[in-house]
Amino acid sequence: MTQSGRPRREDEKPDSPFGKALKEYLRRVENFTQTDLAFETGIPEKTLSHMVKGRRTSGTMLRRDLRDIIRVLYQNKALLTLEEANQLITTIPAIKELDERDPDDVEIIELFDTPVAEIERAALIEEHIQGILRNNAVVDHTQLFGADTLIEKVKDDISAPQAAWVISLCGEGGLGKTAIAYEAVARYAAAAGFTRVGWVSAKTLQLLPDGVLLRDGSAELHWSNLVKKLANQLEIHLGDNSSGWITDFQRGIRSLSPGERCLLIVDNLETVEDVDEAIRYLGSNDLVNPHKILITTRHALLGKVRYLVERHVKGLDFKPALHFIRSLGNDAIEEASDDELRPIVEVTEGNPLLIKLFVTRLFISHLPFPLVLAELQAVNQRLGRNIIDYLYAESLSVLEQQCGKDAAHWILNAFCPLGAGDSVSYEALRTYSGIEDEEMFRNTLRVACDLSLIRTSKLNSLYSIHSLLWNFVCDN
Repeated sequence: MTQSGRPRREDEKPDSPFGKALKEYLRRVENFTQTDLAFETGIPEKTLSHMVKGRRTSGTMLRRDLRDIIRVLYQNKALLTLEEANQLITTIPAIKELDERDPDDVEIIELFDTPVAEIERAALIEEHIQGILRNNAVVDHTQLFGADTLIEKVKDDISAPQAAWVISLCGEGGLGKTAIAYEAVARYAAAAGFTRVGWVSAKTLQLLPDGVLLRDGSAELHWSNLVKKLANQLEIHLGDNSSGWITDFQRGIRSLSPGERCLLIVDNLETVEDVDEAIRYLGSNDLVNPHKILITTRHALLGKVRYLVERHVKGLDFKPALHFIRSLGNDAIEEASDDELRPIVEVTEGNPLLIKLFVTRLFISHLPFPLVLAELQAVNQRLGRNIIDYLYAESLSVLEQQCGKDAAHWILNAFCPLGAGDSVSYEALRTYSGIEDEEMFRNTLRVACDLSLIRTSKLNSLYSIHSLLWNFVCDN
């Protein structure tokens, strides 16, 4: 600043490519500033400022100062690889990569060549990934039940070196898709070779354990804001104009060094529009390979997205569901027999969110067990209505929009002659629906399945709907 309080012209000049890259690396270390770097390297602060602003791009001592900068950044764990070091210094046009024929350069190169450096780098990447997850992923589980097999499959997907560029965890609301994604990434992302992760949530609807339904109208669903959050976590520089953030992000991730691999997690894509936008902005051919995208959604995407692997998440089987119930309960729950707890599993059909909702409701209402069960199933009362809204309202609306109100009504009402939760064959479902046009019936069935309203089993030979959805459709 000048004595008059106005910024010096030096301060007003925009950062050079070197300055921007240097500041990105400095941000990796908490409370480590450009002033600290000048002090530890012995470079005068004004001289370093000239380098940052692009006013010093040559000279006999420049390469020596760059070597000192690399050494200090490495020691402070701001630079992790030789690739990053070369990428930093070559932002100055006159500077070439570190040269093994130069004895002074060799000293710097050897910092990154030692096994200790590789071990430290792997530990730093692991620590960084865990920090990103802790600060950005909203999960409330301490233990998962019955999910190990699916987590192992997701592990194989994110570890596949030449496939599965887009991975989708698909299923009804409340099944634990977010928790499974979190566990897979936390356990295996670093080992799979990812050096950076970014986690954002597009969630707009939340069902609390006491049955209250929360809607978040803003909910970050402006894609510029989501991309901004991803860029911050992935340390990708975006410009000052938000209208260009998506383009900046795509350009930035493409320009990362070959040793960098990013895993982007977009959680809770609840609407068809959300899914379409995520794939358009993040799933293009230019971004995937070597980077990957993991999304959680209620909508089936197989056949609609290139390079996709889709994993369907289902409700808990009886035994894992019992373990989960007992983990939530008090002494009375823990001491209850399997048969006494069986109605919880049957009514919720193993949906972990509904199980947690039931057990919480049992504790806070002090109502008898049968009354809480009835309350959960009463779709015309507040709790039951909120459950239907959370799990199915948006999907029911999309089904009507895409197939027409009549077709949507007919295909769901086809399950009413059955008992709640019962399955029906393709032929019987078509007969019960009364949809005479074969193409209309097939299209409506496909959309309803894609929206997780209708479930398939036994190689698509049987069809069913959740018992709570059955109550909503058939008892109204």
